[in-house]
Amino acid sequence: MEMTSKERLNCVLEGKTPDRLASSFLINPYYTNSLPGKPDPIEFMKELGADIIDRDGPLPYKIVLSGGVEYTDVYENGETVRTYTTPVGTIYESFAGPMLWGSISARKSSFVKELEDYKILQYVFEHMDFEPDYSWYEERMELIGDHGIVVPQATEFRSSLEYLLEDNLQRTIIDLSEEPEIVEEFMQVLKAANMRACRVAAGCPATYFNVWEDSSTTLLSPAWFEEYVLPEFQEFTDILAANGKKLIHHSCGKIKNLLPLMNQESVAAFESVTPAPVGDIQIRDCYDAWDDKFVVIGGLDPTFLIRCTLEELEQRTVETIESLGDHRRRFVLANGDSLPPRVDPQKLYKMIEIAKRYTF
Repeated sequence: MEMTSKERLNCVLEGKTPDRLASSFLINPYYTNSLPGKPDPIEFMKELGADIIDRDGPLPYKIVLSGGVEYTDVYENGETVRTYTTPVGTIYESFAGPMLWGSISARKSSFVKELEDYKILQYVFEHMDFEPDYSWYEERMELIGDHGIVVPQATEFRSSLEYLLEDNLQRTIIDLSEEPEIVEEFMQVLKAANMRACRVAAGCPATYFNVWEDSSTTLLSPAWFEEYVLPEFQEFTDILAANGKKLIHHSCGKIKNLLPLMNQESVAAFESVTPAPVGDIQIRDCYDAWDDKFVVIGGLDPTFLIRCTLEELEQRTVETIESLGDHRRRFVLANGDSLPPRVDPQKLYKMIEIAKRYTF
């Protein structure tokens, strides 16, 4: 009996056998704005016939600042400047271009420019609380219907180390080596804020939650992943589990040397798992390391999807699926990370058509 996309995805994530191989896409306006008519991403995926894993919905909370902290977000003269003004100082970050949903604007400057900035940013997170905001959830579920599931963020700030690495990679590496007490004190404060956010998020009616962690040895070493990221993700997982919910870990980069450490996690799935050149593994490597402990969502490198022919796409997709054997029951075929512009929609139809061949 044919399942709906919602039933199929829940079946896979619950560790059961679906009717056939699931196929999904991480699509937002970064891609759909490049298409004629700029279609809504959800409506576009419904038209494709994809099994929708909606990871780009609203946040399940609102941020409340106290202690004299003020926040501004200004776009002017082609630049976005985000500023925190506090009793202990002012910090800002800036981006080239508007910060719109689905846009990718290059960072021009980070919050942390000097050691003193850690204290200011720390003060911000010490005075940041979160209020539930689930008003959008039923509307989002109605929009998607039987076409998939809604997966909100457990926190928008990633793990504390990942947050700093993405703020300023070079600065964080140097400071964590030379001034570990200052950096680690900040990370403990951000970690506490993350857990406050996660506790509030857990009240949302969704079953699965995501964290945009961008796990990759491009940004951090396995040693730092083990020391800083793993414990934080275990706390996320424990908070959600206490509320009957499960976590999905976004990992869109080079994870080959993280596979043994990731095996210690208690998440439901790893998503946006990507082969070379964006990543450094084949999907089969994940199952060799983890067996069927986790669902793996991903499989096709986004740069390959831009340049490949339909024939090359079919060959690569079939090879990936066939390499998994019975593990394909725990696999969701998808692009790795956000789908970039210039990918022909016919390639997406082709991926879905191939997935439909693999019944169980």
